[in-house]
Amino acid sequence: GVVTQQEERGLSDHHNAQNSLDWAGTYEGLLPCADCEGIQTKLTLANSGEYTLEQYYLKNNQQLSPSTISGQFAFDEQRRSLIRLDANADNRLFFVGENFVEVRDTDTGEKLSEVLDYSLRKTK
Repeated sequence: GVVTQQEERGLSDHHNAQNSLDWAGTYEGLLPCADCEGIQTKLTLANSGEYTLEQYYLKNNQQLSPSTISGQFAFDEQRRSLIRLDANADNRLFFVGENFVEVRDTDTGEKLSEVLDYSLRKTK
């Protein structure tokens, strides 16, 4: 029998975030910041491939320069556990895990730090 491309792909890449995790939803957390207490961040991923990224800086208990960016994201072709946001969000890269996402190095996909926590937890 002829194996279709889709089946073949499915066999070799059986457990990837795109098809095995319930990844759509909202993720929130406080990301490390060089010159402030943290960057309060909320990332919403829709099944349609659209995202909304809301963030503001926390400094001296004040919320500074809030921004909301939205656009399209896509799963990485080679590494299906990574999603890349479009140019609106500087092509930022996130690792998608079970009920969390983690900011990764935009070029390499590696962790940004072994010490600091760059993850956002799924809230809904």
